[in-house]
Amino acid sequence: MKVSTKLFNEQQIRQFSSLNKDIQKLQDKISSGKNIVVASDDPVGSVNLSGYKTVKQQLDQYLKNVNSAQTRLSLVDTNLQNLSTIMIRANELLIQASSDVLGRSDREAIAIEIDEMKEELLSLANQQDANGSFIFAGFKTKTQPFQKNIDGKIEYKGDAGTTSLSVSETMVVQTSVDGESLFQKVKGTSGVTVSMFTMLENISNSVRTASSAVHATKADTHAEFEITNRDYGTWTFDITGHAGTASISVELTGDDPADIIKAINNANIGITASQSTTNPKKIKLDSSQQGIIEIRNLEIPNIKTAQKVPTSFITFDPLDASGNKVGHSQTMYDNDQLTSAQLNNIADTQVHIANFRGEVGAKLNLLVRQNENLTARDIAIKKDLSDLQDADLAALVTDLKAQLTGLQASQQAFVKISDLNLFNYLK
Repeated sequence: MKVSTKLFNEQQIRQFSSLNKDIQKLQDKISSGKNIVVASDDPVGSVNLSGYKTVKQQLDQYLKNVNSAQTRLSLVDTNLQNLSTIMIRANELLIQASSDVLGRSDREAIAIEIDEMKEELLSLANQQDANGSFIFAGFKTKTQPFQKNIDGKIEYKGDAGTTSLSVSETMVVQTSVDGESLFQKVKGTSGVTVSMFTMLENISNSVRTASSAVHATKADTHAEFEITNRDYGTWTFDITGHAGTASISVELTGDDPADIIKAINNANIGITASQSTTNPKKIKLDSSQQGIIEIRNLEIPNIKTAQKVPTSFITFDPLDASGNKVGHSQTMYDNDQLTSAQLNNIADTQVHIANFRGEVGAKLNLLVRQNENLTARDIAIKKDLSDLQDADLAALVTDLKAQLTGLQASQQAFVKISDLNLFNYLK
């Protein structure tokens, strides 16, 4: 008869099962390298671990957004730099074209290069990123933003939207600029906005007509001039005689010179104006004493850009004392046709581009700082995760050995106890 009972055997089996279960848990932790394999291992720690993982996922997304924003804004900044380079070159060409020593063919060569720069500008305006999205199209990233219409004018087909990305729980950074504001709304010192494409077109037209025009007409003592008027409204210009300078402003509805003659005679600048006897459309100017007669700063209504073929202008002829022409005729266009006016427009455009570059540069600097901040937070959360989740392999192995030793001892004791019976005591 055995000394152990059925109850003793069942208790030992449950004990062995519990020991095996503990050993299995230790083996799972060692093989996975994790301190918490299932939630029951550490319920409180599992809750904290879940929170840490959520924060880690958010940080990973913010870091991705920062990298994406840096890539996109860097592309925008590169294009702005290229725009600035184009304007610097346009400024150089315009200064060359303003020189009186250049002939018509030289100016035509300059104008052709400026025409090519307009095409280069269009290419930059329609720049795409690595994903094929147009960076200056606003929210319409799959629509080519700048397109030529039937008249060859550039029109904006995008919208005013600016894309943005979240780079923290409370910070959103714009990753694009408003293409229409950048390319189509360059504000000059006068407050009038102009398109970069129109500005380059103005420069081209201005350069081509520069050889046939003067900035100011000049004659010695006697002259006559005629107005070609296709733009009705108030004409203004400055006229200088030996007694001073006057600003003439006259409402013109045709080529009749009567009102201009009256305005010049009322100016009291030492010049007498009269209707030419050879051509009633011409105005004869005679100084009361020898001196320079000069007209400048012509402003013609409705002309706000440099025209390819000027529609309205003044034709000025110096005369000798007998009324005969001296030298060549001088043609004066509206101030907006002159190369000097285009220099101001280029300067305004360079400031305009610089302002956009400043905004983009500020955002890039912010992203650098935010990347450093997020990286520091990422390192901290990784440490917290490691402290909570990563297993201490040395301790686990030691514990496993102890558990195995205990299991073996328990098994051996059970075998010996189970082998006891009355016959062992009767021997």
